[in-house]
Amino acid sequence: MSNEKARNVVTPWMTISEVAEYLSVSSGTVRNWVSQKYIPHARRGRVVRFHRRRIDRWLSAGACRGRLTAANLIDGRD
Repeated sequence: MSNEKARNVVTPWMTISEVAEYLSVSSGTVRNWVSQKYIPHARRGRVVRFHRRRIDRWLSAGACRGRLTAANLIDGRD
């Protein structure tokens, strides 16, 4: 398979930058979530990938509640 054909293959697996764009967060946020085991992911050595269906289920379950700010902590709001 040539490199051109390989780039056109549709895959459900996303990279850190792709999932960050998909979720509208920064790549650093996604990396933090991975290190905290907050977001569903698969790791093979140092390579981390995210399956689109698992991310969609994670979002549907309400796992990503948005940003937690200092004001939320002070007022007791989540």
